[in-house]
Parts: sequence; C-alpha cells; structure tokens
Amino acid sequence: MSSQPPELRSTTVTEWANALTTTNLQPGPSFGSRTIDGSWNCAVHLAISSELTDDAQRLLAAELQQAINDTVNRVLCLAPVSVSVRGAV
Repeated sequence: MSSQPPELRSTTVTEWANALTTTNLQPGPSFGSRTIDGSWNCAVHLAISSELTDDAQRLLAAELQQAINDTVNRVLCLAPVSVSVRGAV
C-alpha cells in the first residue's frame, strides 16, 4: 500500500446529483469532525443504495461514521471530543 494518498478532485454539486440519479443511490446522513474552536477538519456526505433495508442503511452509515472518525483521529493525532451528524437514514 502506498503511503501517498491518490490525487483527489472536487466533485461539483451537479456531478454529485448526477451520480445519485444514475447509480440508484439516495442522500444519506452527513457527518464531520471539528476542532475545539469549531473549525472543521473534514466532513462526509454519504449516499446509500435505496435497495438496502432501513436497518442495513442505518448500520452501514453508523459503521462508516465510526471508521471515518477513527481515521481522522488517527491521522490528525486527535482525541475525540464530539461528533456531529446531520440527517438520518
């Protein structure tokens, strides 16, 4: 595994909307990580298959949120203070 992340490109709102339409995904919850002063380290806007059961959607979102929180804290050497979640699946 490479220690360098792949080059990332921003996705436009139009690209995001098109991806949701063409892939049978629906907007899910958004969650992110902030510093004590309130500034954001990162945020993730999740899209989940509408074909999954409600329970599977909730579990997937919860597991992804935990994995992302763990990764942010590990990479940035942070101790978790609070987590913000917007929207519900």
